Amino acid sequence: MNASPANRLAALGLAAFALAAPAFASAADLVVRIEGVRSAEGDIRVAVHRRAAGVDFPDSAGAVKKAMRPAAEAGDMVFAGLPPGDYAVAAFHDEDRDGDLSTNLLGMPTEGYGFSNDARGLFGPPDFDDAAFTVGAGDERPAVTVTLGYPGS
Repeated sequence: MNASPANRLAALGLAAFALAAPAFASAADLVVRIEGVRSAEGDIRVAVHRRAAGVDFPDSAGAVKKAMRPAAEAGDMVFAGLPPGDYAVAAFHDEDRDGDLSTNLLGMPTEGYGFSNDARGLFGPPDFDDAAFTVGAGDERPAVTVTLGYPGS
């Protein structure tokens, strides 16, 4: 007995879903915990980065996920569906809500900021490798903590 075109199409769709299911199953929901927020003013902005050729961390061109939350509600942020690989997190406290990390005339930050692994750079942001962590294929809900540091603190 020959299957109808509709039945063949349904079977093909089911087969495609079955083949794709392992890819979805290996994706993880990353929990980023923000600590050290000094005030409830403004927003907390967080970006999850992957290594990108020709892109310096934490340039937004390397960001694969971003989130913003009022500083008064700082705490855990969940970034869903990250495939296995190396990532780094950058966060800052946008106290004046202008969308950028504010700096002084010398280019030094005037708002709080931080990176995964508590990575720090000498004269600028840290290297990706210093802030990097690995999300493994079996990780269901990996977590990292970013502690914000403020100038003069």
